[in-house]
Formats: sequence, structure tokens, C-alpha cells
Amino acid sequence: MSSTATTRAYIESSLGERLSSTLLMRERSAPPMVTCGIAELDALTGGLPRGALSEIVGPVSSGRTGVMMSALAAATRRQEACALVDAGDTFDPGSAQLAGVDLQRLLWIRCNECQPLATPDFARNARPLRKALRRLEQVLKVTDLLLQSGGFGMVVLDMGDIPTESTRRVPLTSWFRFRRAVEPTSTVLLLIEQEACAKTCASLVLQLERHSISVQSTVTNLQNTATEKCSDKAGWKVVTSSKVAVPANHPTSHAALLRGMQLQAEVVRSWTRKPAQSVRCGFTFSARHVIR
Repeated sequence: MSSTATTRAYIESSLGERLSSTLLMRERSAPPMVTCGIAELDALTGGLPRGALSEIVGPVSSGRTGVMMSALAAATRRQEACALVDAGDTFDPGSAQLAGVDLQRLLWIRCNECQPLATPDFARNARPLRKALRRLEQVLKVTDLLLQSGGFGMVVLDMGDIPTESTRRVPLTSWFRFRRAVEPTSTVLLLIEQEACAKTCASLVLQLERHSISVQSTVTNLQNTATEKCSDKAGWKVVTSSKVAVPANHPTSHAALLRGMQLQAEVVRSWTRKPAQSVRCGFTFSARHVIR
């Protein structure tokens, strides 16, 4: 064998030893899971993954806030410090305490950007969009600082009240940066939104929708109408999402007591569980929960 062939064989063997671990496809180990506080959702998803980004999406009154409260309550019961980045400034500490959240272990960050003293007339039409974008900028900066500092068992971004037109403007690089920052930690990064926007950066995407509500009318005449079918003797009735709880043409259409909601959840994306078809489950929130 010539010296050239010997040298070539030596170089190839050396490179093979050094690059073999890089060229091999490694299987990603399953992340540790924690409960979200709702048995039906835990059975459906296996829980919320640590060191990963998860999304809870759905329209208004789909149970997003109720799931968020349950997850925070479960995390604080584990004696973990949590952070809530409140993009819409809509968090209610009283409702959270009723849901079981330990407020002593919760860092509440209210994203309320400073408003200018005067706005030109030609720019008033764009004010809502600029306001949402400024809040999103605050949310991204604050979240970056929280993930870099570490020490939190759960970090929640509540962007449910931010218009979808604004959340779609968040660059995908921001979600990639958050995913990379949370991967080596044991933090649960949870996004609450109207629609999923983190794309492939999310390890779990859970879609919520309202199936029915349980109400009781405070108007005697309305309770006795033949069109209503009460589910029990107390006058409670279950109304599906395709119907209205009280006729809109009634003079006191707002006079109805809410007992609870029946909701449905669907796993849209999951890296730990990959079902062959859409998987759903149902669960119920009582009226004492926040079910926005």
C-alpha cells in the first residue's frame, strides 16, 4: 500500500471516530411531565412537559383561563415559584385564589405600556394595533428575562386578549429562542392564545372549545316557557354552544345565572404522544372558576 493510500485511510478513520456521534440520529428522550390540575386533560395529554413550550388555544369562553388557573394552582401546590406575564392586564387575583393558586408563590407581571400624551388625528385608526404590538414587545422582553434568570417551575404568557392579527406578527425566531432557553431547565413554558402561533416550536398544542353551558334564568316567566327544557327541578338547563342561553328579544335577556360549562379539548400537536387521528376529551368547569 502506498503512502498516499495509508494517509487517506488514517484520515478517514480519524474523522469517522470524531464525527460518528454527530452523524448518528439521536432519539429525543421524553420530557418529564407534570399535572395541569385537570384529570381529563392529564389523561388526554399525559400532562404538561417540562423544559418545553406548550400552547393552550381557543376562542373567548372556551376555558383557557380556567386551565391556566388549574395549572398554576397545581404548580404552587408543588411548592414551585411561578411567573405570569399578563399581556392583557386581565388577571384577577381573587379568582385565582379561589381556584387554589398560592399568590405568595406567583410573580404577576402586568404589561401595560405607557400611553403618549397626545396622538395625531391621522394615527388614531392605527392605535389599537400599535397598542397590541407594544404589549407584545413587552411580553417578549419580559419572558426572555424570566427564562434567562431561571428558578421558575412554570412561566405563563397570557395573550388570550391580544388580537390574532398581532400575535401572528411575532417572529418565529422569538419562539425558537424561548424553546432553546427552556430546554435545559425544568420550567414549564405555557402560552395562552386564541390560535396557535409558535408553530413547530411547541411540544404540545391543546385546542379548547365550549360544548355547552348550564344556566338558570332569574325570570319566572322565562323558566315556564315550553321552549326550555330544564335538566333538574331547580330550574337548571344545559344549552349547547349552537343555542343561546336566554332569548335575545327578552327584556331581561341578561338575567341568567351561570352554574358551569362543559368543554372539549383536542390535542393538535404532541411530541410525546402522536395519535393516528384527532383525540378529544370533555371536562367541566363550575361557575366559581374563571372560564374566560
